[in-house]
Order: sequence, then structure tokens, then C-alpha cells
Amino acid sequence: MKTKDVSIIYISHRLEEVFRIADTITVLRDGSTIGTVKVEETNKDQIISMMIGRKLESMYPPRHATIGEEILRVENLKSGNRVRNVSLSVKAGEVVGISGLVGAGRTETVRTIFGADRKDGGKIYLQGRVVEIKSPYDAVRNGLGLLPEDRKNQGVLLDMSIKINITMSCLSKIRGFAGWIYRDKEKNMAQDLTKKLAVKTTSIETKVANLSGGNQQKVALAKWLASQCKVIIFDEPTRGVDVGAKVEIYKLINELAEQGVGILMVSSDMPELIGMCDRVLVMKDGRIMGELKKSQLKEESILRLAIGG
Repeated sequence: MKTKDVSIIYISHRLEEVFRIADTITVLRDGSTIGTVKVEETNKDQIISMMIGRKLESMYPPRHATIGEEILRVENLKSGNRVRNVSLSVKAGEVVGISGLVGAGRTETVRTIFGADRKDGGKIYLQGRVVEIKSPYDAVRNGLGLLPEDRKNQGVLLDMSIKINITMSCLSKIRGFAGWIYRDKEKNMAQDLTKKLAVKTTSIETKVANLSGGNQQKVALAKWLASQCKVIIFDEPTRGVDVGAKVEIYKLINELAEQGVGILMVSSDMPELIGMCDRVLVMKDGRIMGELKKSQLKEESILRLAIGG
């Protein structure tokens, strides 16, 4: 089309695409134009800085959490051929990452912990107590939350309102005699969390399908904040969201850790793991190949373990 003198406006937050096909880039933030630059005169770092309104180094905000006692422990977890004798632990206020190549068994591991996939063996401890988690209901009842990799199909109800999505995991807090829901409590809870997470919407009655990817992810997280989970599992928490929303999600993760929540985070983004985690477990073929502490976190070290080195 370009060779036929057609003018093209291409809207995307995938910077690889933009730098490959565009001649100029105009950055918008919060409904305003931040600036326009020629592709040959800029780079990704500058564009990201324009998108988030700060330098790239501050993309991973500092965390001031005090790491406490062990809150989650998994011993010899098994599920088919995808999860083989996985053992791990997470402490209160700690962010533990899980890395590995596609097919390594990361998602299957956290789904099994959460009860979404069948457990064939192993034990799960929460705050030192053995718990039997056979379903997501059991997980939620024991204070465990999961933001799944497939946000649209498993994380939110797209055709339902923000209000219903936020409160559906903690109906006991807004339900009265004979199961009646107190509408004022439901409304106040949804409004408070929508404001706290800075969900961009005109109303809590808005369908989640009408929100951006980043705001959908915030709604998916809000329901676990409403449930006051002890441990929250994030599976690819920033996939498909823009850079600005990523920073907001990182801040929320840090705030949760500072409140003593244990965080288990699966991510394919190695800089994200390095920037956010206290330590990282690396998987291959359904097994944990090794653990890297904060001082050891480098892309080369993660990749070496991921390929079996």
C-alpha cells in the first residue's frame, strides 16, 4: 500500500512492529500527544520513556518489603508428564519467579498448585499446614489466588461488569441472610478497588470486554485483593499490556509484597524476572533445574539452566 502512495496510521504498543514498518512515531499518553519522532532518530528506550513518563531504569520500581516466614511450600508435586516432582517455597513478602522455555511446565505447575489441573502426587503447605487442594474453590478458600496466562478466557468474565468480576471471588463478604447480596457493600468494594488500581473506566457497570488489556488485568487482580489472599500466583502478568500498564502492575505487585503477601510469578520476559524477583526457579521438562538468587540473576544464567546446562 505504501508503494501506491497510501497513507497508513498504524496503532500498536508492540515496539518491534512499530520500528519495523513506521517512518514516524507519535506517542500518546492519557489522551494527550507526548511527541512525534522519526524512526531513524530515536530508539526503543526513548519511546518507552515517552510512553511511561519516566526513564527506563525506573520501570521496575524499588520494593521495600520485609521477607518473613515461609507461607507456601510445595513438595514433590506431580501432574502427568508436565509436572515432575516439583518442590518450591515462597515466603511472606517475597517475589519468586518461575522461568523456562515454552513447554517447560511452568503454567502446568501453577495450575496444579491452584487446583485447576489434577494433582497426581505431592503435598502443598500453606503457613505450615498441609492443605488438600483439588479445585480452584479449595485454593480460594485457603487464601490462594491465580492470575492465569489466558486472561480473556480464564481470568475475567468479559460479558459481565467490572463490579461482578471484582466481587465474585468473595461473595461471603457481601452476602447476608439467605444468600441475599448487599448491593451497597458490593458497590463500595468494587468502587474502592477500581480507584485503588486506577482502572480507567467511566463506571463499575462497564463490561470488562470494553476495557483495554491492561485494565482487564487490573480487574482480574482486583478480585484477589478483595479476597485478601495470602499467596497470589501471577502467570505472565504483563503479557499483552502496554508499557505504562506494566509499570502500574509492577507497583501493585510490590505493594502486595510489602503487605506480606507471597508472590509466585511465571514470566517469559527475563528482564521482568530480573527486575522484579528476589529469586528465580528455572524449569525444563517439568522439573526445576536450579534456583538463582537476586545477585545471580542474569539472562545468560537463566537461559543456561533453561536449556539444561
